[in-house]
Amino acid sequence: MRVEAERAGIADPRALARTCDTVVHDSRRTPRRAPSRAPLQGTVDCRRAGAVTRRAILTDDARAELFQGMGRALSAGLDAARALDALAGIRDGALDPMLARAANAVRKGGALTATLDRNGLIAGADRVLLAAAEDTGNLDRVCLRLADRYARAWVRWRQMRGRMLLPGAVLVIAVLVLPLPALASGALSAAGYVARTAALLALVAASAMLASGMLRRWRAGGTPGWLTHLARALPVTATMSRLHQRADACERLALALACGLPAREALDGLRRAERNPVRRRALVRAAGELGGGAGVAGALQAAGLLDAPGYAIVSAGEGAGRLEDCLQRVAESAHDALDDRYDLLARWIPVLVYALVAAGVTVGILG
Repeated sequence: MRVEAERAGIADPRALARTCDTVVHDSRRTPRRAPSRAPLQGTVDCRRAGAVTRRAILTDDARAELFQGMGRALSAGLDAARALDALAGIRDGALDPMLARAANAVRKGGALTATLDRNGLIAGADRVLLAAAEDTGNLDRVCLRLADRYARAWVRWRQMRGRMLLPGAVLVIAVLVLPLPALASGALSAAGYVARTAALLALVAASAMLASGMLRRWRAGGTPGWLTHLARALPVTATMSRLHQRADACERLALALACGLPAREALDGLRRAERNPVRRRALVRAAGELGGGAGVAGALQAAGLLDAPGYAIVSAGEGAGRLEDCLQRVAESAHDALDDRYDLLARWIPVLVYALVAAGVTVGILG
């Protein structure tokens, strides 16, 4: 069964077995495990056609697994409904209820992209790209490219989070240890020690959770405009914010062009799907420049989405009829630069934490 699954492009042999059962016994319901909330960041209620559905806010690794499984199943020749059936069980079954509803809706004649959106499995620019891919028959290719995009983002986030564990542990130990001399000398009571350490630990935990949540939203483009302006004003994050925007815009535009959308229509669709007001204004300006007769390279540069080297690459690709490839190359270059920035940030944050702890120890000794 594993060999057959690999030939079919499905990672999980049990998923292939479930798909075969659906093909042979259409009327038999596939047993499903109890859903888990583990891979979801949270949910919000969305009212659609008088019904309340649960819109999942998926992590990058959950999106990568979803799109990879769908792309492989479609490439193996499965239709949309059976491709969704083949995904049952991913993320320990947490997405099974939404996948089951989506598969049933597709069997009744619903469009795949609209059904996935209605069941909370896709949102934003992904919806625009998948709708265009469904119309042009490139759905498997676009799903696999979206899977690569989200997998790369998840690896970057996981590496960053892993490198912050040791500095975080050192900071927690410092909070617990630094007041001990005062406690031993009687200058600080036991109740005062507990209250002080509890307050500091709560502050550290709240700061870590806030930073993690805002960084996740920033990467997803869902941050409010004022926070984006703040990120652009800080030297540490200004370049990273612009690189994120450039990589996202070029990569999504390349995908839209691969689906057969004209550049103006692609920019309009991406603009409507963009939640961040700063990024939306850039896309509006790019679409306006393009409508005014500028080329794609000139429009993107006027909107601040390309630097000088990127403009040269995209302009050359536009003239040679290889616009999609050159946009993807610029996006890859921006991703590489982002990896370097995240690596630099991951090296300097521990240094700052250790310096803060050393300063606290020095003050404690001298005081």
